[in-house]
Amino acid sequence: MSLFSPITNRSASTRALYVVVYLLLAAGALTMIVPLLITISGAMGGAYEPTAVSLYPRFLFSERALWSRFVEARYGGSLENAKMAWESADLDFYTPIPVPEPDEKMLALWKEYRRERGPLPYQLAGLTNARWSNQHASLENMRFRKWLMDRYEGSLTKLNEALLVDFPVSYAIVPPAQNRIVKVDAETPYIDAFREYLKTVSDENRLIWNIGGFYRAVYLPRIYGNDINRLNAEAGTRYTSFREVPFSAEVPGVAANAWFRFLTQVLNPAFIEFTPEGETAFNASGLNKIDFVKVAARPEHLRVVSVDLDFAEWARARGVADARIPQAQIDWEIFQKEKSFWRWQFATQNFRQVIDGLLVHGNGARNTIILVLLSVAGALTVNPMAAYSLSRFKLKQSYQVLLFFLATIAFPAEVAMIPNFLQIKEFGMINTFWALIIPGLVNGFSIFLLKGFFDSLPRELYEAADIDGASEWQIFWGITMSLSKPILAVIALGAFGAAYGAFMFALILAPDPKMWTMMVWIYQLQQGAGPGIVYASILITALPTLIVFICAQNVIMRGIIVPTEK
Repeated sequence: MSLFSPITNRSASTRALYVVVYLLLAAGALTMIVPLLITISGAMGGAYEPTAVSLYPRFLFSERALWSRFVEARYGGSLENAKMAWESADLDFYTPIPVPEPDEKMLALWKEYRRERGPLPYQLAGLTNARWSNQHASLENMRFRKWLMDRYEGSLTKLNEALLVDFPVSYAIVPPAQNRIVKVDAETPYIDAFREYLKTVSDENRLIWNIGGFYRAVYLPRIYGNDINRLNAEAGTRYTSFREVPFSAEVPGVAANAWFRFLTQVLNPAFIEFTPEGETAFNASGLNKIDFVKVAARPEHLRVVSVDLDFAEWARARGVADARIPQAQIDWEIFQKEKSFWRWQFATQNFRQVIDGLLVHGNGARNTIILVLLSVAGALTVNPMAAYSLSRFKLKQSYQVLLFFLATIAFPAEVAMIPNFLQIKEFGMINTFWALIIPGLVNGFSIFLLKGFFDSLPRELYEAADIDGASEWQIFWGITMSLSKPILAVIALGAFGAAYGAFMFALILAPDPKMWTMMVWIYQLQQGAGPGIVYASILITALPTLIVFICAQNVIMRGIIVPTEK
């Protein structure tokens, strides 16, 4: 129906008014679309994003952005490991990662070396694409978790007992921190299991412990305040960058003091061997290896063992001096082969991590489905029967009873939380579905709404049913309920929303992780999660409500408008 007459609609002022109205409506639509785009973009975000807010994920359209995201993910967000591998002290995940200069000769030499040496042993290489926590999604974290759970038949209890760990939920399983250069391994069943897992990983996905790279790109800049002149003054050299500083297996002729301090104060002794002179001194000392290296060793006693030094020695025998692992070129080559895979991985990994926890490594989805079905069934049984009794049988106290039901709306649910908890505990229902369903089974507002709807139904239908000899149950189910589908849809939607969105009460009454609903599980997930996983969890938990509304919108709208069936 038009607000103006056909003649008025043709005037310029009326048309201008329509344009303004439509522009305002469009602006209102944008205020909803823009936050949605930001949420979707955030759900595909990673640990290091150049901007806090973006309307679209840049890596979907920019190869340079995808490359930067790939490098950050490959080194598990560890800038130290990335600097070590690339031997670059200037690397920064918050700025675009430069594309490496091609060095085909060195890359070919490295591939030949790897073919001769065979698989990388555990002590000389870690794991790429792995993070020490689940704050951000990681490819190898999910693979390692699945490998461990499959190994113990999906039983977290068996896993905890066998590996002497105490993971509260399987989602908490993560690989050990990839910092073996500076940290001595703890000899535990869990570390042993990780070593077994590394045997299943290809060398391409192993993180080589480049001791020389760590020394030049991480240790020296940190010790000398990123000022090469301080090192030159101490060692009497004229280097222009830390990359030029030599690192050798045995004590070097240049900057020997820095080399010795690095071995005795920082480097994991697992990468250190003794020279013949050092072996003699060690045996005579009576100390263990770690203590001897830190307090009793002299520079000539120690020798470093690592892949980068072995490669340099191997290349030197073939006439190539100062050969270094071309890790940047290796990463670029892997990236070029797997661009499509990584674009899909980054677009979906946060969503898959949330879904993986809900469906595979947790009971959140199952518990929520059971709770919602039972809550909706209870709401569509108890409330209509109570409302039918008040509508069908005109008791003197009907309005007082109805007023009592309405009075329950005046108090927030939090007021009854403690009494309900004490009652549920007294009945021994903690950590059961009954604890979640019974407190919300009867709803005063739903009874009030249903009674008003039932009162509007024609009384002649009930009189005709009585004449035909229909029982009260037949009248309730065959007439009242069949004519009340629109308002029942509204009640069902309300019960669904209350059960699906239940958080505080569900957390208090069912603290056992096996009884967590989706909202409790998502809350626990978000406590240690990064923005990407938080955004993804918000979108995933919003989908069921959206789907229910879309599927039931016609029936719901009929319930909002006073029904015409009489």
